[in-house]
Amino acid sequence: MKKIFFGLLFALTIASFAYAAESSKIELADGSTVDGEIISFSDGKYTVRSPSLGTLQVEDANVRTIRKGNEPGGTSPQDVTSLDKTTLQNEMQKLRPAITGNPDIMKTIAGLMSDPAFQALFKDPEIMNAAKNLDVKALMANPQFVSAVNHPAIQEIRQKLKGQSGQTS
Repeated sequence: MKKIFFGLLFALTIASFAYAAESSKIELADGSTVDGEIISFSDGKYTVRSPSLGTLQVEDANVRTIRKGNEPGGTSPQDVTSLDKTTLQNEMQKLRPAITGNPDIMKTIAGLMSDPAFQALFKDPEIMNAAKNLDVKALMANPQFVSAVNHPAIQEIRQKLKGQSGQTS
Protein backbone atom coordinates (compact mmCIF):
# COMPACT_ATOMS: atom_id res chain seq x y z
CA MET A 1 0.00 0.00 0.00
CA LYS A 2 2.90 2.35 0.77
CA LYS A 3 4.28 1.84 -2.76
CA ILE A 4 0.87 2.62 -4.27
CA PHE A 5 0.56 5.70 -2.06
CA PHE A 6 3.93 7.00 -3.26
CA GLY A 7 2.98 6.15 -6.84
CA LEU A 8 -0.17 8.23 -6.49
CA LEU A 9 1.64 11.05 -4.70
CA PHE A 10 4.41 10.99 -7.31
CA ALA A 11 1.89 11.10 -10.14
CA LEU A 12 0.06 14.02 -8.50
CA THR A 13 3.29 15.91 -7.94
CA ILE A 14 4.80 15.31 -11.38
CA ALA A 15 1.49 16.12 -13.04
CA SER A 16 1.33 19.37 -11.10
CA PHE A 17 4.76 20.30 -12.52
CA ALA A 18 3.87 19.23 -16.03
CA TYR A 19 0.41 20.69 -16.25
CA ALA A 20 0.71 23.76 -14.06
CA ALA A 21 -1.00 26.79 -15.51
CA GLU A 22 1.81 28.13 -17.66
CA SER A 23 2.55 28.68 -21.30
CA SER A 24 2.50 25.43 -23.24
CA LYS A 25 2.75 24.34 -26.85
CA ILE A 26 0.21 21.65 -27.67
CA GLU A 27 0.97 19.66 -30.81
CA LEU A 28 -2.14 18.11 -32.26
CA ALA A 29 -2.40 14.82 -34.12
CA ASP A 30 -2.89 16.70 -37.42
CA GLY A 31 0.47 18.48 -36.92
CA SER A 32 -0.95 21.88 -36.00
CA THR A 33 -0.07 23.55 -32.69
CA VAL A 34 -1.89 25.59 -30.09
CA ASP A 35 0.09 27.94 -27.84
CA GLY A 36 -1.52 28.80 -24.53
CA GLU A 37 -2.03 28.16 -20.86
CA ILE A 38 -3.62 24.85 -19.86
CA ILE A 39 -6.33 25.84 -17.41
CA SER A 40 -7.85 22.43 -16.67
CA PHE A 41 -8.47 18.90 -17.87
CA SER A 42 -11.92 17.37 -17.53
CA ASP A 43 -14.04 14.84 -19.42
CA GLY A 44 -11.17 14.07 -21.80
CA LYS A 45 -10.69 17.70 -22.80
CA TYR A 46 -8.02 20.29 -22.03
CA THR A 47 -9.25 23.82 -21.52
CA VAL A 48 -6.61 26.12 -22.98
CA ARG A 49 -6.37 29.92 -22.80
CA SER A 50 -4.58 31.08 -25.94
CA PRO A 51 -3.55 34.71 -26.52
CA SER A 52 -4.45 34.39 -30.20
CA LEU A 53 -7.44 32.01 -30.09
CA GLY A 54 -9.09 32.84 -26.76
CA THR A 55 -10.27 30.03 -24.49
CA LEU A 56 -10.85 26.73 -26.24
CA GLN A 57 -11.20 23.04 -25.50
CA VAL A 58 -8.91 20.43 -27.04
CA GLU A 59 -9.83 16.74 -27.03
CA ASP A 60 -7.16 14.56 -25.39
CA ALA A 61 -7.46 12.13 -28.30
CA ASN A 62 -6.29 14.92 -30.64
CA VAL A 63 -3.17 15.76 -28.58
CA ARG A 64 0.17 14.35 -29.75
CA THR A 65 2.44 16.14 -27.23
CA ILE A 66 2.41 18.97 -24.73
CA ARG A 67 5.55 21.04 -24.30
CA LYS A 68 6.26 23.68 -21.70
CA GLY A 69 6.82 26.91 -23.60
CA ASN A 70 8.69 29.14 -21.16
CA GLU A 71 11.98 27.29 -20.85
CA PRO A 72 15.16 29.03 -22.00
CA GLY A 73 16.46 27.71 -25.31
CA GLY A 74 13.12 26.46 -26.56
CA THR A 75 10.59 23.94 -25.46
CA SER A 76 11.03 20.53 -23.95
CA PRO A 77 8.51 17.70 -23.80
CA GLN A 78 6.32 17.82 -20.72
CA ASP A 79 3.86 15.10 -21.66
CA VAL A 80 4.47 12.76 -18.74
CA THR A 81 1.78 10.47 -20.11
CA SER A 82 4.21 9.33 -22.81
CA LEU A 83 7.03 8.35 -20.42
CA ASP A 84 7.69 4.64 -20.05
CA LYS A 85 7.25 2.89 -16.72
CA THR A 86 11.00 2.49 -16.10
CA THR A 87 11.59 6.23 -16.57
CA LEU A 88 8.70 7.02 -14.23
CA GLN A 89 10.07 4.60 -11.61
CA ASN A 90 13.50 6.24 -11.86
CA GLU A 91 11.99 9.70 -11.49
CA MET A 92 9.95 8.50 -8.53
CA GLN A 93 13.11 7.15 -6.86
CA LYS A 94 14.76 10.56 -7.32
CA LEU A 95 11.75 12.41 -5.97
CA ARG A 96 11.04 10.16 -2.97
CA PRO A 97 14.00 11.34 -0.78
CA ALA A 98 13.10 14.97 -1.44
CA ILE A 99 9.56 14.27 -0.26
CA THR A 100 10.27 11.98 2.70
CA GLY A 101 13.28 14.03 3.82
CA ASN A 102 11.33 17.26 4.10
CA PRO A 103 9.34 17.52 7.37
CA ASP A 104 7.12 20.29 5.96
CA ILE A 105 6.16 18.17 2.97
CA MET A 106 5.52 15.15 5.21
CA LYS A 107 3.26 17.30 7.41
CA THR A 108 1.34 18.38 4.31
CA ILE A 109 1.03 14.74 3.21
CA ALA A 110 -0.27 13.76 6.66
CA GLY A 111 -2.96 16.42 6.26
CA LEU A 112 -3.89 14.98 2.86
CA MET A 113 -4.52 11.58 4.42
CA SER A 114 -7.49 13.01 6.32
CA ASP A 115 -8.79 15.14 3.42
CA PRO A 116 -12.09 13.69 2.10
CA ALA A 117 -11.08 14.36 -1.52
CA PHE A 118 -7.93 12.29 -1.09
CA GLN A 119 -9.70 9.58 0.85
CA ALA A 120 -12.00 9.27 -2.18
CA LEU A 121 -8.94 8.86 -4.43
CA PHE A 122 -7.67 6.00 -2.27
CA LYS A 123 -11.07 4.30 -2.39
CA ASP A 124 -11.33 4.52 -6.19
CA PRO A 125 -10.10 1.19 -7.61
CA GLU A 126 -9.48 2.70 -11.07
CA ILE A 127 -7.21 5.39 -9.64
CA MET A 128 -5.41 3.01 -7.30
CA ASN A 129 -4.82 0.49 -10.11
CA ALA A 130 -3.47 3.24 -12.38
CA ALA A 131 -1.21 4.49 -9.56
CA LYS A 132 0.01 0.96 -8.84
CA ASN A 133 0.91 0.53 -12.53
CA LEU A 134 2.26 4.09 -12.88
CA ASP A 135 -0.27 4.62 -15.67
CA VAL A 136 -0.11 8.41 -15.76
CA LYS A 137 -2.21 8.58 -18.93
CA ALA A 138 -5.08 6.80 -17.18
CA LEU A 139 -4.65 9.03 -14.13
CA MET A 140 -4.66 12.20 -16.24
CA ALA A 141 -7.83 11.00 -17.97
CA ASN A 142 -9.58 10.77 -14.61
CA PRO A 143 -11.32 14.06 -13.67
CA GLN A 144 -11.13 13.25 -9.95
CA PHE A 145 -7.34 12.81 -10.21
CA VAL A 146 -6.89 15.96 -12.31
CA SER A 147 -8.90 17.89 -9.74
CA ALA A 148 -6.52 16.58 -7.05
CA VAL A 149 -3.53 17.83 -9.10
CA ASN A 150 -4.86 21.35 -8.54
CA HIS A 151 -5.45 20.83 -4.80
CA PRO A 152 -3.71 23.56 -2.76
CA ALA A 153 -1.74 20.96 -0.75
CA ILE A 154 -0.33 19.40 -3.94
CA GLN A 155 0.56 22.87 -5.19
CA GLU A 156 2.25 23.53 -1.84
CA ILE A 157 4.28 20.31 -2.19
CA ARG A 158 5.21 21.29 -5.75
CA GLN A 159 6.39 24.71 -4.58
CA LYS A 160 8.47 23.19 -1.77
CA LEU A 161 10.07 20.69 -4.16
CA LYS A 162 10.67 23.47 -6.66
CA GLY A 163 12.39 25.49 -3.92
CA GLN A 164 14.56 22.50 -2.93
CA SER A 165 15.78 21.88 -6.46
CA GLY A 166 15.83 25.42 -7.78
CA GLN A 167 13.61 24.41 -10.72
CA THR A 168 11.90 27.01 -12.80
CA SER A 169 8.47 25.78 -13.74
